[in-house]
Amino acid sequence: MATPEAGTLVSTIDVGARIDDITDATGWLGTLADEQGWPDATRFALELSLEEALTNVVSYGFAGTDRQPRIRIECWRLPEGRVAVRLIDNGVPFDPTSIAEPVVPDSIEDAKIGGHGVQLMRHFLETLDYNREGEENRLTLVAKPAG
Repeated sequence: MATPEAGTLVSTIDVGARIDDITDATGWLGTLADEQGWPDATRFALELSLEEALTNVVSYGFAGTDRQPRIRIECWRLPEGRVAVRLIDNGVPFDPTSIAEPVVPDSIEDAKIGGHGVQLMRHFLETLDYNREGEENRLTLVAKPAG
């Protein structure tokens, strides 16, 4: 598994825990993609996955707590042209990699809205890795190699 520490830290951003802050984060990532010349598939996978993960953190990570939200996003350049994004927050512990894939419904009437974000992330990423260090959730998203 490719880990960010095997590469070079390119940029970081600290964002707030409001829905509006998600746009700031994805805009930051889009600017990095432009500056670094990422392939379209890499950009799409990381923007989609960051938006999904950050939406979960903002929506659920601090609900019912008195924690002062801290959310940092790091972007790493890895060997072999890979790119990783790490989302670090001090919200309640939540491991999205432990979520089972949703059951495919038999009909459209049986389909449920929501709950497919982690499945999408797994589909478009090479690696989705979670660990808890002290009071921090650390979710690492590694894009599939180009080509």
